[in-house]
Amino acid sequence: MLAAEEDIANGIVEMAKRRGVTIYQTVNDILEQALRADGMGLVLKEVIDQRGMLERAKEMGFTFTIERLLYDITDTAYDRTKNKVSQMWLETGRWYGKFFASRDEDVLKALEEAMELLTFGASEFSIDKGSGGSISISCVGERFTFGFTDLFSLFIEGIFESLGYKTSTKEVSKGIIRLRIDNTR
Repeated sequence: MLAAEEDIANGIVEMAKRRGVTIYQTVNDILEQALRADGMGLVLKEVIDQRGMLERAKEMGFTFTIERLLYDITDTAYDRTKNKVSQMWLETGRWYGKFFASRDEDVLKALEEAMELLTFGASEFSIDKGSGGSISISCVGERFTFGFTDLFSLFIEGIFESLGYKTSTKEVSKGIIRLRIDNTR
């Protein structure tokens, strides 16, 4: 016998019906997956949350690639055609800014989540609201190359530009981005 809160028990009954299996099979499957996650040193909630992040990344058009290869290719393009590739990253940022603005959610929270997805644990990213509508953005990625860092800063600027912000302070060095942006609306 297992005990569960009424709404959870009812949810399991509904799940079993949708899947065309017994409640017994459904509960055993749930418990088996929880034990499997635990055996890998994971918590089932974290596994589900991370899977949700992957689905959101896919929905936003993000793709996963070999990190080192991404940085090397980005640096090669940056070295050969800095102006052209810089414009591409800025324009892509503007497009994503419009994408986030069109969604019915807290734009800054969605952006912070997207940046976490985009760098998938390769950086520390934060957005802090200041007084008077200003925002401070910080991104530290110890594995970022200089070219990638510079281009990524343009991507971020493009996002906020399309949301009505203008960069007032910008510091970019290998692996470190610090921006202060002000609301122009």
